[in-house]
Amino acid sequence: MYYYKKYWLWLLAYIGLGLGALKLGYKIIALLLLAVFKLLGLDMSKCAIIIGKIQTFSIDWFNNLLAMLILTIGVLICWFFINSITGQLKRDIASRQLIKSLLRHVSSANIKLVAEEEKLANKWLKFGRIIRKRGKLMLKIPCGNNVSVVNIIMKRCDGYVNQWLAQNYPRKNWAPIEVKHGLFITWLYVREK
Repeated sequence: MYYYKKYWLWLLAYIGLGLGALKLGYKIIALLLLAVFKLLGLDMSKCAIIIGKIQTFSIDWFNNLLAMLILTIGVLICWFFINSITGQLKRDIASRQLIKSLLRHVSSANIKLVAEEEKLANKWLKFGRIIRKRGKLMLKIPCGNNVSVVNIIMKRCDGYVNQWLAQNYPRKNWAPIEVKHGLFITWLYVREK
């Protein structure tokens, strides 16, 4: 849940904005229509019909978005409890701490190509995560498909990651870093022995 916080926070923000727009937008549009109809001297009964249809549309969509918000919050609460019980929430917070320590500040004084590769390495490192697979813990870091980015991430992780994992998970034994090449992406894995 913590790992995907950016996505569900954006979802909640969009739903909240939609609710606000439907609630306030209807009133603003109704006032504008009323003013335009009065200014142009048009038939006010047609204005009332249009405002009624806009109100019905606004109420229907407001109720739909409100139901979606309640459902989303319910799913997030369940997801939070499941992640808390399985320990994934704690692992995600630990992953975030490890990844922050692996990120590097890229100076603009560096050669442009090297700076771009360092920025790409920082971008891919942010997707690193400690998970449990088949009963064993594993740190997995995607590296894209650029060999120099893979080498940069390997240099950053070499020695430090295993030491950090051994310190934060003292009862576990960790294997050295493995490189797995997929079709479109290369992954770095550190598995529990």
